[in-house]
Amino acid sequence: MAQRGGRAWRRLGRQPRRRPGPGMRVAGVAAAGVLIAGAVWGAARRRAQRGGAPAAASAAGRAWLDASRPAQAAAVIAVGVTAWYLWWRVTETIDVGAFYIAFPLLFADVLGAFFFVLFAANLWALLRREPPPPPEGLSVDVFIPTYNEPLSVLRPTIAAAVAMQYPHRTYVLDDGRREEVRQLCEELGAEYLTRPTNAHAKAGNINEALKKTNGEFIAFFDADHAPFPQFLVRLLGYFRDPKVALVQAPQVYYNLDSFQHAQARGSRDHSPWHEQSVFYDAILPGKDRWNAVFWCESTSIIRRKALEEVGGVDTRTVTEDMHTTMSLHARGWKSVYHDEELAVGIAPDDLEAFLVQRLRWAQGAVQILRGDNPFLRRGLTWRQRIAYFTSVAYVLEYIPKLIYIVTPIEALLLGVLPMRTSGEELLWHFLPYYASGVVATRLLARGTLPYWPSQRFHYLKLGIMLRALTALVWPRKLKFKVTPKVGSEQPLYLELRHLKLQIGLGVASLAAAGWAIGWWAAGAEWQLQGAGLWVTVGWAAFNAALTFSAVRWATRRPHRREMYRFPFTVPVVARFADADIIGQSVDISAGGIAWRAGVPLPIGAQGSVTLILPAGERLRLPVEVRSVRRDASGQPVIGASFLPMENGVRKQLVLLLFQQVAQAHVRGSGAALPPAAPDARPAARAS
Repeated sequence: MAQRGGRAWRRLGRQPRRRPGPGMRVAGVAAAGVLIAGAVWGAARRRAQRGGAPAAASAAGRAWLDASRPAQAAAVIAVGVTAWYLWWRVTETIDVGAFYIAFPLLFADVLGAFFFVLFAANLWALLRREPPPPPEGLSVDVFIPTYNEPLSVLRPTIAAAVAMQYPHRTYVLDDGRREEVRQLCEELGAEYLTRPTNAHAKAGNINEALKKTNGEFIAFFDADHAPFPQFLVRLLGYFRDPKVALVQAPQVYYNLDSFQHAQARGSRDHSPWHEQSVFYDAILPGKDRWNAVFWCESTSIIRRKALEEVGGVDTRTVTEDMHTTMSLHARGWKSVYHDEELAVGIAPDDLEAFLVQRLRWAQGAVQILRGDNPFLRRGLTWRQRIAYFTSVAYVLEYIPKLIYIVTPIEALLLGVLPMRTSGEELLWHFLPYYASGVVATRLLARGTLPYWPSQRFHYLKLGIMLRALTALVWPRKLKFKVTPKVGSEQPLYLELRHLKLQIGLGVASLAAAGWAIGWWAAGAEWQLQGAGLWVTVGWAAFNAALTFSAVRWATRRPHRREMYRFPFTVPVVARFADADIIGQSVDISAGGIAWRAGVPLPIGAQGSVTLILPAGERLRLPVEVRSVRRDASGQPVIGASFLPMENGVRKQLVLLLFQQVAQAHVRGSGAALPPAAPDARPAARAS
């Protein structure tokens, strides 16, 4: 084994017979890619000048294609360079003697190239829309499914839903059968629905509610998604087209220090990047071009007739929303994506909540891939087949990711390499291939895939994706797991138990690199010499750094309050012991407020704080002082919790927070409030 391994290492270390001009071949491929990209660019431009960029009928508002020519050119070049690289890999580098490492790596390269082509096809151009005004007289129901979410999460959602503009009825679908939720509905003006069993989880809950309601259109919100006043007004106009079954809006999150948010620039200049940015900011607009937008359940509206035509919400998988939409499209219905923040929700606050949610999505995708493969589904167009296959087969991408992590470990420990080439020749081919793919991906995603944060999140999800893939060969009944809405305070070792695989791979990468370097330093005869060693060590070191970054991210604890505090700056008047103290608010939540004051206050003091809002309105809130600290300038900052208040005052506070403050927060207006809606009062629809 050592002799054979030694031959492999020496083979990589020696200079092979040089073929004329590898640099010239790279340049030739790049030049050919530029020429092809120019031809594609020119054809697309001529098509647009002939009216090829579709403009929807006036019934569906205005629609236009957002096509990035640099992104399209980069994609064509990347495809050309990838084809050249794979040709070289297949014809010149396979070491059949080390087939157990050579063929898996080649498979990873081919599969990765396949998914890049799918990605580029989906994001080739994005469809943007502007809706027409809503028709008058539509009957609208609002569904809020819930199971075990706390009242502090439910209250903002119900209050904001009831207060939306346009006549509607709001229903809370409680699978927890809780008396306190019934009372909350009565307090806020919503209607309470429940059922005797929890059969088929959320899908079954919605199907049961369909039997008890009759609205022509149904808006859906998860228990933690509070809509803005204009939600219905902005989306109902699309249903002027009688073939539109679904209108989906993006899901945005107000807890900007969540697990999935990163301090990277997002595609929306006003909001920070998070792990789902690429999906809502690029992938869904790309799917809209192919009439392949699928239902994400929350922040959407569905035509009841279409939903009933396909038998209600599909109960066969745990991703019932996507599966249901596939049936709608197969029946000839249309879907629309409206790219505007119209509600705010809670993103997973810690690693466990993040992985629970992503595992459910991955398992549902595998269920669809195995049991109802989009390529075999009758009624779908070929574009829809590609779009849906991309959405359910993404889990397969984690097979190459695992191979790319394991390969350098094997190579460094065993001395058996997968390529019959030198380190220099490998770099000549690999660097153009890898760089062209990174650049094209970045441009196609419109900045929603910053390199290192996206790599880190892929690595964090590696274990659950491989677990989900087992359902391809070992199908089993899955239980729908609700995503926890509040972070847990579990010990560090319990947090890291979810990353056993990743930590093991990271340690193995470091150990393998140290082993190989040690043998090289000792002058071992079989050890790799030259660039081959350092290329492989660098590969392993990159994977180890990714492990460190993932563990560091998983163990950070930026936010552990039950109620998120929004930055909020308005004048306040604090009244304590018959004295008025003028100050300025710092932040606010549904449970408390902090403000700067000229003088400190004693802990436990009770009084009131009156907010002076931009429109001249005032909101007086009862408080109890809980903390006093000083800011950088030495000015006292008072922290207080709210005391019990009248229901009407509490509702005013909740609507202020989740229809004005949160809207400014996610849209990057800081503490500045948006203009108040002309009429945010509920408009109840007659039974």
